[in-house]
Amino acid sequence: MNSRQMSYSVATGIGYSFIITIIMFITSLVVKLFYPPSNLLLISPILALFVIPAEGIVEIVVLAILVIFSYPVRTSVEKESFLSIRTLAIYAGIGYLVLSLMPYAFKVPYPQTYIGLVIAFNVINGVIAGLAVSLVRGK
Repeated sequence: MNSRQMSYSVATGIGYSFIITIIMFITSLVVKLFYPPSNLLLISPILALFVIPAEGIVEIVVLAILVIFSYPVRTSVEKESFLSIRTLAIYAGIGYLVLSLMPYAFKVPYPQTYIGLVIAFNVINGVIAGLAVSLVRGK
């Protein structure tokens, strides 16, 4: 296992996890414009399924689209070179579903705690996804 490749995978995983979080936040804002029964901004698709089912379904569809968009491959050369990126997108997407519940697990009145937990779960998700890709690929 190449340590440079592993560090690139971890950095890519952290960045992709933050991108997913930003897109989920924007999705939550857009859903609130058209379906405003509550004023909660939820970045967790699983929690949104229970609190506001319409938002949860939209967020899961958007997450699935983000994972699917990492799959367009035309040639076998592209397929081989982008295999680790596609695997990273799958691992980061699945990890996001689970770890995005972390900011809602702790109820405190301070917004700094919520923001810190969002940053923490994105870093943890990216590190786990990057390490998993490096271990599975073995290069």
